[in-house]
Amino acid sequence: MKYYPVFLNLKDREVLLVGAGDIGLQKIHGLLECQARLQVVSPEALPDIEQLAKENRLRWDRRSYASSDLEGKSLVIAATDNQELQKRIASEARARGIWVNIVDVPPLCDFIAPAVVNQGDIQIAISTGGAAPALAKFIRRKIEPVIGPEYAQLVQMVQGLRPDILKMPKPRRTMLWESIVSQSFLDQIRTEGPRKAEAHLKEWIYGKSVI
Repeated sequence: MKYYPVFLNLKDREVLLVGAGDIGLQKIHGLLECQARLQVVSPEALPDIEQLAKENRLRWDRRSYASSDLEGKSLVIAATDNQELQKRIASEARARGIWVNIVDVPPLCDFIAPAVVNQGDIQIAISTGGAAPALAKFIRRKIEPVIGPEYAQLVQMVQGLRPDILKMPKPRRTMLWESIVSQSFLDQIRTEGPRKAEAHLKEWIYGKSVI
């Protein structure tokens, strides 16, 4: 099966997580980073999850899953080994038009979670279509050392300057992108620091230096 790759904006969206064990905790970290409004349903939870609930970073309902938990949800993730519960959650979520992921059970999933390389605002998602998650993690570990902090620093400096870059004449704008999206400019960021590299970039943009 082919999956359509997409990055979701979950900020202030209601998300349900069923299960509060080790796998659930892994999902929680990513969901909170995305600023989702998270409800966790499980009779028991790891101490770390209990602490997050005490800090009001998520809502933990200490009980079993109920169909009413799906109300108002944009996304549902089930991190449970109970096969009957997995099927029930998948069926009930789909009946309500809610995207659902049953961890490690691709046939019951509307989407699967990839292995992700994170470096600042850069995210690289790796998937094997659910067939070999361990391979996806292996590939992630191979890529991580290649994407150093200079990549994220480039993204950060370009983000604030992008409106002015878009105002440049197209031929000059093309030359600019070819110059900064390059190994030489990334090396400059790494060796001279982002402040000096950004000063150089501004010279290019505002016409004080010829690329």
